[in-house]
Amino acid sequence: ERRFEETFGLGRKGFPPPQRRFAQAALSDMLGGMGYFHGRSLVQSPLQEQPVPAPEAALFTAVPSRSFFPRGFLWDEGFHQLLLARWDPALSREVIAHWLDLMNAEGWIPREQILGEEARAK
Repeated sequence: ERRFEETFGLGRKGFPPPQRRFAQAALSDMLGGMGYFHGRSLVQSPLQEQPVPAPEAALFTAVPSRSFFPRGFLWDEGFHQLLLARWDPALSREVIAHWLDLMNAEGWIPREQILGEEARAK
């Protein structure tokens, strides 16, 4: 609680205790929704009729639900990091580095990362 208040200052800003507890729960849910995924995505190639497996990759990312959506969403990650970068800048840099590692030679990062058979099954 002390670190949370030092980081976000909700008490100083006049937020009542129920709202501060809600904010703590939201941060906790965001951190608890982080996952590490490894495997191959399927990518549509203009040279192939069906999607083809991309090279093996790893991704450390925050997700909406590890059990129902075990995949990373690039757009969402930007919003996740607005919160997480204030809480733990090193953790945020690690997540961003994982996304940047997914960039291909043309500078493209697929917007959704579904790495491996388990993730594809969902």
